[in-house]
Amino acid sequence: MTNDPLMRLAPGQVEARPNASAARLLLGGPVVLVTTAWRGRTNVMPLARHMPISTDPPMIAIAVEQSRYTGEMIRHSQEFALNFPTRPLLHHVQYLGSMHGDRVDKIDATQLETFVPVKVTAPLLAACVAWVECSVVEVMPLGDHTLFIALVNAVQVDPASFDDEWVVGPEETRPLHYLGGNRYSFLHRVVEARVPLSTDAPERVLRERLAEELELTRDARERRVERLDSLKREVEGGRALDLSGLELEVAPASLLDLGRGHVIGEASRE
Repeated sequence: MTNDPLMRLAPGQVEARPNASAARLLLGGPVVLVTTAWRGRTNVMPLARHMPISTDPPMIAIAVEQSRYTGEMIRHSQEFALNFPTRPLLHHVQYLGSMHGDRVDKIDATQLETFVPVKVTAPLLAACVAWVECSVVEVMPLGDHTLFIALVNAVQVDPASFDDEWVVGPEETRPLHYLGGNRYSFLHRVVEARVPLSTDAPERVLRERLAEELELTRDARERRVERLDSLKREVEGGRALDLSGLELEVAPASLLDLGRGHVIGEASRE
């Protein structure tokens, strides 16, 4: 095997995908609901394509499909607001993405409560947990989308969800993250990275920590399988089930027939 990194073949599990897949790969940040107002009309649209582009001054950019009514309203009003929804608004987010704002008043149709913004005219959605008000400074048509570059004029948050960084609290306080189609995710746990000390050999330390993280992942899976096997035996015996401390990717009822046992704890969801 060659030591030249430019001559090494890709690992065996690597598969090619269409270039358009890059957009999905870059998804995963918090979904926002973009609200706009112009000439007495309001609109709201879910959006996953957004990013911060400057800290001083604070600026962000959003990419809106050119056929969207939201893009037309932003071009006219030169402003918009980002509203950050959480788990309880999951179905609202998906539904709002299926409606056409030029045909129906989405805010009225969904009966979403609003409150007065600080700097813009676009309404803010009360059921969300963070709000960013923006004024457009540049518009750039790019392919089938329009990039709106905007200055941040005001930021408000619910501290239960965001306190200088996102808080991993109860599910109903965590932001939604779009995966594609009608699938979403949300923050699960916080992990802290450790940087090698200046006196360490970084390649050795990082290699050891990679192995450590992989081992921790394997151990966690093995412990979960052992715990599920134990719970299945308890279910079969009709005994009480203590699900506390058990972390699962799906609801316990999807893995266990709970009809014969009595649940006394609650599993956490990954």
